[in-house]
Amino acid sequence: MDITECYQEFYSKFANNKKADFDRSLIQTSFEIKGVKTSELEQFAKELDKKNFALSTLPLNCHEDILLKGFLIAKKKAIDKGKEFSLLLPYIDNWATCDMIVSRIKNIISPEFFIKLLQNGNPFYKRVGIVWLKNNMLKTNLQETLKLVLCVEDENYYVKMAKAWTMADAFVINFEETFKFLKNCNDEFVVLSSISKACQSFRVKEEDKRKLKEYKRRKNNAS
Repeated sequence: MDITECYQEFYSKFANNKKADFDRSLIQTSFEIKGVKTSELEQFAKELDKKNFALSTLPLNCHEDILLKGFLIAKKKAIDKGKEFSLLLPYIDNWATCDMIVSRIKNIISPEFFIKLLQNGNPFYKRVGIVWLKNNMLKTNLQETLKLVLCVEDENYYVKMAKAWTMADAFVINFEETFKFLKNCNDEFVVLSSISKACQSFRVKEEDKRKLKEYKRRKNNAS
């Protein structure tokens, strides 16, 4: 069975129109969505990995195709992962594809690769860089990570939300240090969104949530 037949068989079995409709309500992408569960994509990626198809032969025609290739880049050994991921980047055009693939990339590509993406003109390249830094550098180097992330300039909603998500996670690691960054951040949307996300998190202490809410109240009264 060739790669085309493998994919056709997989989608004929697992594509779900109801899930596809739901996913389309959450994900804005230029690619078709077939509505396959992540667990089924993960299992298929394992099967493809065993078949040793060349990555260059894998199709990139729909949302799930892109996820599958990202999952395989993370799994495969003896490949230039930076090169392969660079080839996949132009197909990442939404928050879900970004976050699902980046969560699996981890430390298999150098930090410098992702830091460079922060200066790219494509907002989803920037989001890829931010989410990777959040996932892999925030715990070990909070100050440097926040400096890099908060310096990213882009008015795109998904870039701003990635910045807010990073700061919200940073509150869990070191509240006082992150609070200093919050007070020095000039982007009100990022500030308010990070406070909102932190206050919704069960990992942030209640006393810290009170400090954030008080800071937000003072800001609102001052404006």
